[in-house]
Amino acid sequence: MSRALVSAVGRTDAGCVRENNEDSFAIDSELGLLVVADGMGGHNSGEIASRLATETILDFGRKVLGGAVTGAPGSSAGAGSFRVRQMEYIVQMANTVIFEKAQSSAQNRGMGTTIVAALVHGGTVAVAHVGDSRLYVFRKGELQLLTEDHSLVMEQLRRGLLNPEEAQRSELQNVLIRALGTESRVVVDIQEHPLLAQDVLLLCTDGLTKMVADERIARALSETPELPAACDRLVDMAREAGGADNVTVIAGRPVASKRGLQGWFSRFFSVES
Repeated sequence: MSRALVSAVGRTDAGCVRENNEDSFAIDSELGLLVVADGMGGHNSGEIASRLATETILDFGRKVLGGAVTGAPGSSAGAGSFRVRQMEYIVQMANTVIFEKAQSSAQNRGMGTTIVAALVHGGTVAVAHVGDSRLYVFRKGELQLLTEDHSLVMEQLRRGLLNPEEAQRSELQNVLIRALGTESRVVVDIQEHPLLAQDVLLLCTDGLTKMVADERIARALSETPELPAACDRLVDMAREAGGADNVTVIAGRPVASKRGLQGWFSRFFSVES
């Protein structure tokens, strides 16, 4: 059996208002792959879209990262880490699967999902995301957001049409400008970041972030270092705040030797081991 690259725990809850849970998550600790999705669409289509996304990314991830898919980016891929390019490729495959499923049935047409996927490998995390599900890193008591929401409100905020206070009150917070499966192709945001041994990665849907402020999330992670308890606490906090939406969280730590993680970091950032 291969050694796990990440120690991770996930939780999902329908919340206090909605009957159905359209969120989905997946974890492959040995591959180092973490995935969270928040589906949308009527007639249970949101549930179908998010499940297809997580299942496809896990399935294709195992094949692509294992070198079993012809045409997938390899170590000779162009600019940037080939792991990041592989993640982009995998998410595009999931987009195709969801889009084709949506076109095959009138009741599923228009369904889609957010996605945030993180691959922990060699002292780094490769990230691919579409929509407003988020990835944070909690490091030395501070919570840093690594992704940027693909929402109408965020776009207005970027253009200076809204200030942060107006954005928080906007009735358009749930309007996405990009989602997985709604078009035949999608623009996937990709990035890569170094990891330290005690970092905690937090992947979550907006059912958490619209209910619980970042400062409170950081405090919960600081006060609850055990990952299962931390996930439970975050879900409980979202429910206690009203639970207006489904809420899903994954919390994970890299599993690697101290030398391996700090060695990568020191090569690129001159940090002493």
